[in-house]
This record gives sequence, structure tokens and C-alpha cells, in this order.
Amino acid sequence: MKILLISYNRIGDTILATGLISHLLDKYKDASFSIITSSISASIYQNMPRLENLFIADKQKYSMHWFRIWNFSRKTKWDLVIDLRSSSLAYFLNAKERLIFKGNENEHKLKQIQSFIGSTETLKPQIWADSNNYHHLNKNKNLKDNYICIAPISNSEVKDWSINNYIELLKENLFENYQIILLGATSEKNELKNIDRLVSESTRDINNLINNADMIETYFILKNSKLFIGSDSSNMHLSVTTQNPTIGLFGPTDEKLYGPIGENNLSIRGDKNHLEIINQTDYKLGEIKSYLEDLKVSKVYKAIQNILG
Repeated sequence: MKILLISYNRIGDTILATGLISHLLDKYKDASFSIITSSISASIYQNMPRLENLFIADKQKYSMHWFRIWNFSRKTKWDLVIDLRSSSLAYFLNAKERLIFKGNENEHKLKQIQSFIGSTETLKPQIWADSNNYHHLNKNKNLKDNYICIAPISNSEVKDWSINNYIELLKENLFENYQIILLGATSEKNELKNIDRLVSESTRDINNLINNADMIETYFILKNSKLFIGSDSSNMHLSVTTQNPTIGLFGPTDEKLYGPIGENNLSIRGDKNHLEIINQTDYKLGEIKSYLEDLKVSKVYKAIQNILG
């Protein structure tokens, strides 16, 4: 049996979609899989069972990436084609069965995918990487036994809590007992400057791994963490796959769709819901600023205390 999955480009959505793949792996024991994704998400499929082809199709001008996808997929007779990008391509492929995902704004993305695939069990995203390849990670990254992970940056500045708030948060005595691991990736000079300020102005034991841990390394770092705190980002979704307690900080994105699900996981925002934020005039004009300014440090700290004690 041959299954083609036209998956997402963005890392966060791709991580959520691994719950669908896990369901398919269990349901179709004899199936081989071909996955279409982006170069930034490709490492998520590392060590995926029964992966026959991983086709990289990054977005191109004039939608030329769709021509590449068509050229790759048209030559095979598929038993099942699943299109998570809601395109029309599946209708033009040689397939016994086609499933084309149509999302909504009413329920969590994972629950939408669960209904779409017809599963009666909750989908659980996962990473298939082999831990044997990462047994030197603690030593190589200078990780201590007791640490908390913070991902203060995402793919958009408007989704990030102020660095000043993180500096204020880490002043609390609770953090004396933990090494603080900073996770994420950025080439933005202003963001890197703010990260340097967080490290230099804090008295805590901070291990800055921003731009110094790939996606799978980050997964194993999170796996042994006592807690994750950070923006709505791929690192937040990655944390959920480890069953590590996860706190997502939300502003202009909707926690109802993307918030961390599971025991000891929660979404926190300020007084404004995401619709109130995205309907603000300055947001519509595309002004660069954080839209989590009404999320108080005391509110985040109280949530951390409830989890860590």
C-alpha cells in the first residue's frame, strides 16, 4: 500500500501532523509513505518508520513548487492521497482514495485532523528520532540535571513577550533551583541583542542555546526539562510531544486552535483575546511590536508555581 501525504511547510503545523501519521502507521501496517514538506520541516521526519520518499518542495514564485509536487507525484499509483494543504492537486493524481483537509476556526487543529481522518482516539504528535544518536547531548550542550526551557522568540515579533518581562520573571526565587535553557533560532540583530541583554542582566544560571541546537537536539533537550515557557512557536509544539509541562504565551494567535493540549499544559494571555488584538488599527497596519504587553509577569509566575510547586 502506498500513501502520499502532502504535508505542511511550517514547523509547528508539521509537528501537529505527526499525530495523523502515527494514526496511519498503526492503521495501515503494510503501508509505505511518501511525504511532501519544506526544507525547514524535513528533519521532523528523521527516522520515521516506513518512509519511502521525503520530497522537499519549498514555496517558489508563481506557485512553481506545485508544478514540482505534481511532477513528483503524478507517476505513481497511490492507494491513498492525503492533502493537508487543501489544494486541488489530489483530484488530478492516480489514487484509489483522496482525502483533502478543510480547516475551521472553531476547534483545536489536532481535533480537526482527528475528525478529518475519522479517528476515535486522540491524536498524539511525536518525533521518531533515535535517542542513541544523542546520548552525548547533555555534555555537549552543558546541560545540568535540573533545568527549565524558555523559548522567548518565535517566527514573528508580534507573538513574543517582552524580554523585559522575562528578565523580571527570572528574578523570582523559584528559579534559583534551575538552570535556564534558552531555545530558538533567529538571525534578527535586534532579537539577538535582546537575548544578550536577558543573559547579561539576569543573575540566574542561563545556558543560551539559541542558534545552537537543531530541531531534534531541541526535542531531546525538552524531553528532560522540568518545564517549557515560551511563545506560540514550533518549540512550544515540540515540547508537547515530549509530555513535558508546557506553558504557551499567546497574543495575536488563537490558543483555541494552537494551544498546548495535555496534562500540565496551558495557554496564557492577557486581558485581550486574539480577535481584539488583530482588529486593532496598529495591528492591521502591520506595526512591529509585541501584542502580549497586557500579559502580566505575576500571572505567568503563578502558573509556573502551580506546576512546579
